[in-house]
Amino acid sequence: MGNIIVGIIFVIGGLTGKLALVGTQSGVALAAVGAALIAWGAFRVIQRRSQ
Repeated sequence: MGNIIVGIIFVIGGLTGKLALVGTQSGVALAAVGAALIAWGAFRVIQRRSQ
């Protein structure tokens, strides 16, 4: 669940230009990392519910 929350913050911050990925100074790259975190968090939630 924490991955989803952090991912949402990364996506919003990256797309608004308020945050950037360290080393690249790219907001779009940070949004992509955030999307990956959201996907990973959703996968883990679905996996736990199916057990």
